[in-house]
Amino acid sequence: MAAERSTNAPASSLPDSDMLPWYRYTWPWVLIAIPFAAVLFGILMIYMVTHYPDDLMVDNYYKEGMAINQSLAMDAAAQALNVEAVLLKVDAEQIQFAVQGVTDSVVVLELFHVTNQALDQKWLLYPEPDAPESNTLIYTAISEGIEVPLSMQGVWYLQLSGADDHWRLRERIKTPVRQLVLHSR
Repeated sequence: MAAERSTNAPASSLPDSDMLPWYRYTWPWVLIAIPFAAVLFGILMIYMVTHYPDDLMVDNYYKEGMAINQSLAMDAAAQALNVEAVLLKVDAEQIQFAVQGVTDSVVVLELFHVTNQALDQKWLLYPEPDAPESNTLIYTAISEGIEVPLSMQGVWYLQLSGADDHWRLRERIKTPVRQLVLHSR
């Protein structure tokens, strides 16, 4: 019987009580964690792509190139007219600009968020009825929630243009903003 025990003994020199199961060692977990992290990162990337599409993609590059040339012409027209705009008032229901150098019947104010197209907004500003005889007109837009984009923290592109798209002023702004002067460049 003693001879049987010696032939069935384990090949390792450690007694059975010193052998730990595999999950009690560190290295198997390290080796498992690497592919597990890659799978989690892949799932996160798929989620991000499906829920937050890239707003910066352009479908028609030729058309976009032509629009850039038109945009440069609008900037040059603003410079030739020596257009300047000053933000006078912004509150929850009203925004007001003093615009010098143009006498348009309507001015278009557009705010473009740098990364989220869903936050973009557009307002029509109309001249005040009792306009002074000077070269500066006061344009006002009245709307609910007009202050929200200008009061929250962020980076925006602001564009002020004539209704006929003949001229434009544009500026990259950091909000919240209370004072703003736009010059033609």
